[in-house]
Amino acid sequence: MKSSNSITYTKKDVTQLVAEKLDKPVSQMKAPVDAVFESLREIMSKNHRALRVEIRNFGVFEVKPTKAKPRARNPRTNEEVYVPPRRKSHFKPGRLLKRVLREPLDQL
Repeated sequence: MKSSNSITYTKKDVTQLVAEKLDKPVSQMKAPVDAVFESLREIMSKNHRALRVEIRNFGVFEVKPTKAKPRARNPRTNEEVYVPPRRKSHFKPGRLLKRVLREPLDQL
């Protein structure tokens, strides 16, 4: 469920911010930003049971295995189904980001 107060940023917004920070035109920043996200996606898509992508001063992206659920239920039909093990993604913020996220909401 989406919160009505949430703000969505897109890759285009990230590209514009990077361009501003580097004082470059947005057109020059599209390829590098795309390359970073594509590289992260490729790394996290590799056929490893578990892996970590650690970005210092930002956080850690992890791919973790889940356990099989032999007795899950379909809520519509109440039928028992087998859910095989798979992998899931997880993000753990780094120290600097965690500090900012811990600030009380009334300060925002």
